[in-house]
Amino acid sequence: MYGAFINSIGKFLPGNPISNHEMEDYLGLVNDRPSKVKSRILKSNGIQQRYYALDKNQKTTYLNSQMAAYAVQDALGKLDFSANKIDLLCAGTTWADLLVPGFASMVHGELPEFSPIELNTSMGVCCAGIGSLKYAASQIKLGEKRNAIAVASELPSRLFKNTNFEAETNIKSGKSLGFDSEFLRWMLSDGAGAFLIQNHPNSTGISLKVEWIEMVSHANAYPVCMYAGTDNETAQKSWTDYSSYTEATQAGAINLRQNIRLLDNVVKLGVEGWLKLIELGRVKPDDIDWLLCHYSSHFFKGQIVELLDKAGCMIPEEKWFTNLYTRGNTGCASIYLMLEELFHSGNLKPGQKIFCFIPESGRFTTAYMLLTVQGAGNREQVSGVRYQGVEVGEEVEAAREDNAIAPHPSPLAPCLSTLPETASAYLLRQLALVWLEFERKLRSLPMLRRLHRGEFTLEDYKALLRNLRPQVVEGARWIARAASNMSDFRLRSTFIGHAQDEHRDFQMLERNYVSVGGDLQEIVEAEKNLGSEALSAFIFHQASRENPVDLIGSMFIIEGLGNNLAAKWAVQIKQTLNLKDEQVSFLAYHGANDEAHIGKLNAILNAEWMTMETAQRIVKTAQVTARLYLMQLEEIR
Repeated sequence: MYGAFINSIGKFLPGNPISNHEMEDYLGLVNDRPSKVKSRILKSNGIQQRYYALDKNQKTTYLNSQMAAYAVQDALGKLDFSANKIDLLCAGTTWADLLVPGFASMVHGELPEFSPIELNTSMGVCCAGIGSLKYAASQIKLGEKRNAIAVASELPSRLFKNTNFEAETNIKSGKSLGFDSEFLRWMLSDGAGAFLIQNHPNSTGISLKVEWIEMVSHANAYPVCMYAGTDNETAQKSWTDYSSYTEATQAGAINLRQNIRLLDNVVKLGVEGWLKLIELGRVKPDDIDWLLCHYSSHFFKGQIVELLDKAGCMIPEEKWFTNLYTRGNTGCASIYLMLEELFHSGNLKPGQKIFCFIPESGRFTTAYMLLTVQGAGNREQVSGVRYQGVEVGEEVEAAREDNAIAPHPSPLAPCLSTLPETASAYLLRQLALVWLEFERKLRSLPMLRRLHRGEFTLEDYKALLRNLRPQVVEGARWIARAASNMSDFRLRSTFIGHAQDEHRDFQMLERNYVSVGGDLQEIVEAEKNLGSEALSAFIFHQASRENPVDLIGSMFIIEGLGNNLAAKWAVQIKQTLNLKDEQVSFLAYHGANDEAHIGKLNAILNAEWMTMETAQRIVKTAQVTARLYLMQLEEIR
């Protein structure tokens, strides 16, 4: 096996940077009306400028394949490397210029200086560029190729021209542009980046060694989130199934859309994979010098930080590097353009580790990459903005002085990775993993798949309440039993207080059941399903043991479900079945009330008395509880 080294990085950004107030000058006004949601979306995503391969007449100034070719030429030009030595070209994009042939073929056609070579096209959304890089790096490592190009290019702006949306709207009938269609109009921009990958590092300057690349899809459990070619996310009808292309256009089947209600799952799945890599020892947070995270909006950065903080795996924000705010969200080219700017910043030092995290909303794919800096860095002029607020064209030294680029950590700083992990840190990370996996598997259950698809029925709701009742009735009982077996007064008091909060919840559930046409006697006398029997037996068994502190793991799962999911289910059920607030009050109440319980649990998880043995017991009990809870819900057909 050979090493794979990124020895040069090129870019192409079309035209001049375009500010927020200029966007509609290039994209046009839909039905001659300014957007009502533009400012709100831009405030959330934090993007200040971007690039378009369009002029103000909405004419395309560069093809996607041309932008990719210019980025390739830029990468080769920086090393004065001969194009006829390239033996593999891998190209990724979301939306190519042509339906056929493949994007790599069209890019190759824009590079007449190249020889006949092997091609590979990677199509997708934000991970398409990493797909190209992984193929190229793998071929280099295997010794099949010596000099490869991986390029990623995006040109979504031409999809957002006003004329494309006017076909979907009718101003006379009052039909407005759907938010899912318009959302991406203010999120995406154009650009291309390219890597030269070789089987040896540069003899001068720096190189980035590709340690590994991982890509994981969750399409088996989740619907499409970002899509084009259909008029809704069920994807049951293709744009080619319409009687004509005109009819498909009028239905909006050609437009690029985003189901924003699913976007928080992109972050959760990405962080779950991140934590699993930490568990496997492939990522050590304290060893990471630079984190390049492709979040499509500043809003999602906060969600990532929150999840990592809860898991005790946060990489300090001064190690984060992004140019989202100045180059925009360029989809699969974003990670290329981030690495290009960092590579030429003069701030990389030999031995530094760069961790790249690329979540994709298309149908929930996440990519991860670890790079190691090799060679001696050299200082260059930087053309873009670093982390926050540095003007375009400023020198790197000025950026460093403004703390826009994080300096290399002091060698006097303690090497935290060599210190033993605390029990609380272990516990927080493990419970975060258990929860994220539990939440992901919930979506695959038949009843919840129907809920998320809008196919949930009144009988489904009644069945859910019937099957939840035994667990709710017994909740206060097993918590009280566990409290009676606690020798620690503080834990006993905490458990007793929790039992008092729970003991009447089942009455609210019963009122909901009757309000939607259920019979009270029917729900009271309903038998437990197999999962409920198993869950009840396990928890009561644990509660009967001496000092059953491990039941904190059970409470973490059950209360977490109430705090994180119950309120969302209440909203979806209410909307789908056209119910009133008082008919979904049990689920809605737990969405708000269980937050206080979670706060008390967090205090216990971080307690000074926590030992590794106790932490491991809590984690195992959480794992068993999650598995049995899934079984309980799986039995609801």
